[in-house]
Amino acid sequence: MVQQLTYVYGFNLRVARAMVDDLTPEQMVEQPHGVVNHPAWSLGHLVVVADWLGRLLGLESEVADGWATVFATGGIPSNDASRYPSKEELLEALAAQHARNSAAIEAIDPAWFDTPNPDEKRRQRFPTVGDQAVYLMTAHEMLHLGQVAAWRRAMGLPPARR
Repeated sequence: MVQQLTYVYGFNLRVARAMVDDLTPEQMVEQPHGVVNHPAWSLGHLVVVADWLGRLLGLESEVADGWATVFATGGIPSNDASRYPSKEELLEALAAQHARNSAAIEAIDPAWFDTPNPDEKRRQRFPTVGDQAVYLMTAHEMLHLGQVAAWRRAMGLPPARR
């Protein structure tokens, strides 16, 4: 199961790179036709959430100062490019998070997956840390990458080449 989980997590990273590979810095923050979550915000949000997953796995936070605020759930993305790291910085940070989280998941005691979720609010939806981790590594990432795919269509761009 762990191999399948880390495989999908790696697949998501490849999709993320493909979704933004052809974008200019200006495009990274455009909000066409009311589509608010642009690629810069979406990638940064995935970095921040992956860092949170890392802490759930017992790792130290590695998210850059200020990113947790800029990319917070419920935050309002801006079309001001100066508020965001570059595409390259975002992809590097996401790749680093993926690498450390994958290594931690592969090395963790399988019993960890059945540990009750320590976050009382999230425990209602994800009773165990395993439930939370699997969601964050798969569905949550693909949800936001799907938003980037819809954003590409709103921009009149072709589908990303994967």
